[in-house]
Amino acid sequence: MEWCEEIYVEWKSAEVLRRLERTAAVLLLLMLAVAGVEYGNERIQGLPGEGAVEREEKAAETALYGKEPIVSESILSGIYGADEILSADIKSAFEGIPGKSADIPGNAAGEASGAAVVPGADSIPGGPEVSVSEIAVPETAAPVLPEDGKETLVPEEEFPPESLPGEGMSESGPKNVNGFLVDTSGMICGIAHADVISDGYVILPSEECSGIRATAFADISELITEIYIPSEITRIEEGAFACLRSLEWLEAEGSDVCFTEDGVLFSENGTCILGFPSARTGAYKVPQRVTRFAEDAFATAQIEILDAVGCSLSDTGNLPSSIRLLLSGDLAG
Repeated sequence: MEWCEEIYVEWKSAEVLRRLERTAAVLLLLMLAVAGVEYGNERIQGLPGEGAVEREEKAAETALYGKEPIVSESILSGIYGADEILSADIKSAFEGIPGKSADIPGNAAGEASGAAVVPGADSIPGGPEVSVSEIAVPETAAPVLPEDGKETLVPEEEFPPESLPGEGMSESGPKNVNGFLVDTSGMICGIAHADVISDGYVILPSEECSGIRATAFADISELITEIYIPSEITRIEEGAFACLRSLEWLEAEGSDVCFTEDGVLFSENGTCILGFPSARTGAYKVPQRVTRFAEDAFATAQIEILDAVGCSLSDTGNLPSSIRLLLSGDLAG
């Protein structure tokens, strides 16, 4: 057994020397790797036409996604390979010693699996062994880019022409005419700017306008007290002024289609009451030529009595029940 002890002592000495050599080799490789990274950074910094931000990004990408690892598996295998830890002679000498063959790194589990074995943390034969294949290497997720490699822009929200009066009016939508919204038929369908109302008084435009829609003043029904209608406006829908609860007077320049008397708008040669001031109260004497009331002409009217004695009414429209209508037959009683 003396020769075995001598061999073991020699092996221990050789093992210590090999560990020192491996440590020196690892330190040398790390120094070379650091020098290589610094050399790569210097080359990146020397690229023309790139700023500091671009150089830093390229350096980070080189460190994360570089094709060549700092320490290759072949170098690790050369440092920690099982075949080079012990020579064949020493391994054969220990084959006959009970309990020693399994304690030699790379002799039992390492040779059976064919995987390289790294010495344990305590760095002594028989210590805990860690396989290189078991070392977990964190994976770095590659940045996800669009298929075309371009930044995707979110389209700006589109607004209908009505929500931006006077700006961005499309050819097919309403356009701004002196503060009024006018559709493609030349009909006033809304008000673009409240500035067209001056102390409750509104003058309708005479250019590019030919009529008034029934809902044209719905959004500002409480602000208008008087409206001036130029002669160019010849088409007025029934109920165009019904929502104007504060309206006290209608004034038309006069045309073959409509005209005003005492603040009331007439059409059809004066036989139809087309618009009535809703804010008027008390009683109103209907002219004898009137034969009908337009739809919604008195929808929001606050007047109490309509004196139509002497009129031959064929249609009273949707006259509210709150208004008392006096006819010729009512005088007999």
